[in-house]
Amino acid sequence: MKNEITIVEQGIVSQVTQFEKLLDTLGLPSQNVIASMDERQNIMNMLPNMIINMPEEQKRDARYLSKFVAGAAIGLFDASLNFVWDEVIVSLRKKIVFYGLDTFFDSAVYDKIRDQYNDEEDLLGIKDKVLLDTLKKLEWISDIVYRKLCHILDMRNQIGASHPNTYDINSYELLGWLQTCVKEVIADKPSSNAIHVKDIMENLRNNKQEIDEITLSTIEKAVSEFSTGMAGNLLRSLFGLYIADNTLPEVRKNILKLSAVVWKYCMDDIKYDLGEKKLLYKNNLQKEKEDLAYTFFEKCKGLSYLTLTERSLALSSLCDELKYAHDGWDNYYCEPQYAREIMKYIRTSSDIPEDRFQKIVNTFLTCRIGREVSYCKGVSQGALQYYDRFFEILTEEQVKATIIELKYHLESIYDGNGIRAKNAGKVVKKLKRTEFSDRLNEIIDYLIDFSDRGLLNKVFNEKGFKDISSGILNFN
Repeated sequence: MKNEITIVEQGIVSQVTQFEKLLDTLGLPSQNVIASMDERQNIMNMLPNMIINMPEEQKRDARYLSKFVAGAAIGLFDASLNFVWDEVIVSLRKKIVFYGLDTFFDSAVYDKIRDQYNDEEDLLGIKDKVLLDTLKKLEWISDIVYRKLCHILDMRNQIGASHPNTYDINSYELLGWLQTCVKEVIADKPSSNAIHVKDIMENLRNNKQEIDEITLSTIEKAVSEFSTGMAGNLLRSLFGLYIADNTLPEVRKNILKLSAVVWKYCMDDIKYDLGEKKLLYKNNLQKEKEDLAYTFFEKCKGLSYLTLTERSLALSSLCDELKYAHDGWDNYYCEPQYAREIMKYIRTSSDIPEDRFQKIVNTFLTCRIGREVSYCKGVSQGALQYYDRFFEILTEEQVKATIIELKYHLESIYDGNGIRAKNAGKVVKKLKRTEFSDRLNEIIDYLIDFSDRGLLNKVFNEKGFKDISSGILNFN
């Protein structure tokens, strides 16, 4: 094998030399087009062991990895970065199909357009960042893998071949990204809990016999050991199957028995989200689905989650619209109308419904931090005044909660001097008030100092910040 690889390397060197000569002959630039000989040699020395150790079934259809090898061998490292990312997306889509398309789409797209997403081909309409966010939310990838993939996606967008740039990727960077993608995505196996959820749903669909108490007790014991996120995923899947048009009556009866058990281990947020779906069915005159949703909540003793105020429901729906607008191509023009409508409901901090504060603040943080683009500094200028106004009226406790949520928004920011990091720093400055306690203002000043030094994205892991915020900010 080693001799074969050496022969290939010599052939590649010869071809690359001819390629450079061809560029010179054509009068085209040949400098800084392909990586140096040393960089290519590094790739060819370390690449074989990384690929050879992959299971055969995973290599068999990995066409983009083949393109990665071709691009890396010739020295087109920016193209290779694109190819390995394409292979990651292909692998993640396979993971989604394995775990369940309906569960994924229920979390990834908004209710108003949910009926447009049904099969595997519809995954093409999901943006890469939305796909990563949803996989993390569903706990189908870990927080660490999510952060690594966000970084690789950011690099792919900034220095890959998908956009013009002048940055030269070195072999060690490229190999590191490849190793992450191969080891933690392409060769990754589903978690035992995720497989358990999948098995539960498949057995429910195919089982017409009533679930006995022993089986129910066994499932409850397993669910009690799930994370709240995984339990929420199961509840969302049960709800979706229960209201589906083709679900048999016997299956619905089993779903109700199981849902009443799973409900106890889920966070309120998922329950409120399902409650909003019932209102959507009512507004869309889907009487059968509305009645089924009511029965579902009644059996779970969760009718109180259907009695949200109209203001709370309106704000939640507007947040969905604003987030959808933000993710769209013309977000700068679409965001202001939704931000303006939200702030019509919020004149003072007391107007913010407690049960929806987290959703509102995360939506505004996402939009105010914006995108990593220079145009308009990444933020819709028409909506900017509404975002800033929101952060300026928060109470001391709301500001504490906002700082906690900000931590998770900074996880995908890797350049402390980048546009998004600077926008996050502007949010922090909007949070400071003279009437706040000295300790909270001290924490905010600490954040501002790190922002001014281009280190805001690292502050939450810094010991000094942990010490100063201990007992004040409750990070889970």
